[in-house]
Amino acid sequence: MPERYSLYSEASPADALNWWASFHNSELDALMGEALEENLTLQEAWARLKQNAALHKVTGSALFPTLSGETGAETTRREGNDTVNSTTDSVYLGLAASYEVDLWGRLRALNEAEGKRLLAGRADVETAAITLSGEVTENWVDLIAIRNELEVLDAQMKLNRTLLTALEWRFENSLVSAVDVLRQRKVIERQLSERPSLKEKESRLQNSIALLLGKPPGQAPAIRTTTLPELGPLPATGLPADLLAMRPDVRAAGLRLKAEEWEISAAKADRLPSLAITARARYASDGVESLFDNWFTNLAANITGPIFDAGRRKAEVNRAQAQAEERLAAYRRTVLTALSEVENSLSGEVTQQETVDALTREIETARLTLLEERNRYTQGVSSYVDLLGELKDLQELERKLVQAKASLIKQRIALHRALGGNWTRHLSPENTPEATAPFKTDETPKGASEKS
Repeated sequence: MPERYSLYSEASPADALNWWASFHNSELDALMGEALEENLTLQEAWARLKQNAALHKVTGSALFPTLSGETGAETTRREGNDTVNSTTDSVYLGLAASYEVDLWGRLRALNEAEGKRLLAGRADVETAAITLSGEVTENWVDLIAIRNELEVLDAQMKLNRTLLTALEWRFENSLVSAVDVLRQRKVIERQLSERPSLKEKESRLQNSIALLLGKPPGQAPAIRTTTLPELGPLPATGLPADLLAMRPDVRAAGLRLKAEEWEISAAKADRLPSLAITARARYASDGVESLFDNWFTNLAANITGPIFDAGRRKAEVNRAQAQAEERLAAYRRTVLTALSEVENSLSGEVTQQETVDALTREIETARLTLLEERNRYTQGVSSYVDLLGELKDLQELERKLVQAKASLIKQRIALHRALGGNWTRHLSPENTPEATAPFKTDETPKGASEKS
């Protein structure tokens, strides 16, 4: 792990507060709250977690004896050549129990492996929540930016129509040529052709927000925010090593690696002898009235061990070890990906902020240039082509600045997603079984991995 990021902050990483609260927008807060409750992808993740919890209980049950009841009745009829036919009725009632003694820790290892997978499943839910929060915020920002761009376009069209009216008057008085009027009309028509595309993007973003909130198209809450949020200072990044705890996808990869270590332990234990104990207690009689007058018990134990299996159990150990190697590579890749995402977001925000600042200065210069060119045009020093070129440059820069500001905000969103945070650990669905809550398991596989 590197010692620090390129833009290092000594402060602790993201705390339990929701990161989108830094935008100070109640509308966004409401959208996020609804998304975390109603998003269908997140609900799928919760359902998978419940499956993992049930599977963990299944494997844990193997550590305890099984007890079953049995009852029955039978009739036996005997027929002979020289004897009278006879019929015997019998009934029985009893209990049967079985238990596998976990001599080498195989059952415990399997239970620990499922416990790690359960914790990894919880981390998967948190990863889905972080992804969802980023998608909701990005779509919200894009929608506001598109509407701002439409406002800029409408203002530009209004100005261009005013200029067209002035040109037409000058043309009627033989002060300009018809070409100047046609050029101005072409500018307006081009802007009119761009408007449907922006409206189509606006509709798509509204439908995307509806989908993220688990709603059909057209039923998303109305977005009334008209200005892009202002960014505060960069969030505290902490040390790169903090990502191991703050990123749920990194935690999930590490937990699955630990689960494979326990699988190796179980596979090794499976090559050793096993001890099983069975017990039975039964009441039996020729009639129901005397059923409880006759009973017997049976206790047995047997040890079985592999002698020849054509290398199946050894191959299973090799498979588990190879799968652990795969999980190790996946864990390292996940960690490196997380580090790369943080670095890319940090550098991306810095460079995007420089772009926004440069565009702001360029627009100021373009407005001054346009004003000067307009004075030259009214004085007959320059042609309308020069004036139209300056006007076109300014209007393109105005729309470009809106897009650049939206990109800057999305860089900040990407940084929050890359840093993770512990706000997801407080999430809980309705009717979540207690087994999905965090629980403690041993970190180091024991038993077979040591004894064998």
